[in-house]
Amino acid sequence: MKKNLNLVTLKIVILILVLLTCSLGSALAATPFQQTPIFLKAHEILPAALLSGENYRVAERVQNDGVINTYQIDTTSGIIFVESTTELMIRINELQALMRMNEMERKGVFKDSLVAGVKAPVKLAGDLVTKPVESSKNIVKGTGSFISNVGRSIFSRDPHQDNVLKVALGYDTLKRKFAFEFLINPYSNYSPVVGRLGEISRAALAGGILPRAAMMAVPGPAGTALSLSATAKGMKELVRDNPPGALRKINQEKLLKMGIEPELIEVFLDNHNYDPETQTILVGELDSMKGVQGRNFFLAAASLASESTIALLYQATAQMMAGYHRLVAPAAHIGTIGGRPFIMNRAGVLVLPLPVDYIFWTEPVASKLQAQARSCGSAAKLNIKPEASSPPGTGRFSRMPILS
Repeated sequence: MKKNLNLVTLKIVILILVLLTCSLGSALAATPFQQTPIFLKAHEILPAALLSGENYRVAERVQNDGVINTYQIDTTSGIIFVESTTELMIRINELQALMRMNEMERKGVFKDSLVAGVKAPVKLAGDLVTKPVESSKNIVKGTGSFISNVGRSIFSRDPHQDNVLKVALGYDTLKRKFAFEFLINPYSNYSPVVGRLGEISRAALAGGILPRAAMMAVPGPAGTALSLSATAKGMKELVRDNPPGALRKINQEKLLKMGIEPELIEVFLDNHNYDPETQTILVGELDSMKGVQGRNFFLAAASLASESTIALLYQATAQMMAGYHRLVAPAAHIGTIGGRPFIMNRAGVLVLPLPVDYIFWTEPVASKLQAQARSCGSAAKLNIKPEASSPPGTGRFSRMPILS
């Protein structure tokens, strides 16, 4: 990366440390502003292995607004744009999963089941009318939470809850299991994944094929774009094993045990900009910070997420906070400065976890930092610390981000 860009290169797991101060240093304040948009080169900021795959290519030109990168991905299904490296890694992971799903079809894993899977919902709907007792017995086999799951599919307002027919078929359970094997989110809003995951789940249902058996036909590591924390892996298992309604109850109980007000919990759980997996991982990370006070402040800020991209960044922020607490220094409490969550560690160091890509010294960035400085009081000094940053120009990451 060229030095004249006035760039502070920060790894995706950036931590901006505010040491009991907050006045901008004179040298930093005197630095000329960088004009936006800023253009970066993909091969300089991403690992080479992620730049392209069988069904995608990341465009070389990457646009940065001062903190967040916007990437263009050319895929076999069309061009897509993603905001943030966090979302890029998730989308690349999904594209790699799509490649393996297509390989399953090429290898004839499901044979005639793909066609049968399309017809299955129509057949079951007819059987429920003409042979209700026999059909119900077949549905109930192996589905201990069948009744409550069907009930939620009828009455739930959650857009991520599958409809009653899909629940009755057992399709929703297979979809979650396949998603877990691919290490992708079963509630993804990326339409090629939604369509293909649905197809193979219906085919597996029609052919009586277990997800793990199907995966044996396409060996290889899943989720190579992501590295998951132990907490995130555990939460993905919860998502695999529980429908949205059950996840809501699990998350509600965890938040209540943290001492968070029931009204705030309801607001958070009713924010459907969070899909069930994103919400479950966020709650799981907060739950892993045992004994840390003020987790309600984080939840209050996260409850205001106005779109799914922002919800994802709050999930990433929760993962960064939990990672700092676990690996760097134990946290004492959580609060907010200017609406942004922070953690105070037991040594009295205030940490602002920001899931950004690259920070440039732009006018909006300077304005935000100055506002943070004023809210900290006059007796402080702001230190911006590149945490585990990659050397300028190398595009190398010391390790991949911890994401789901």
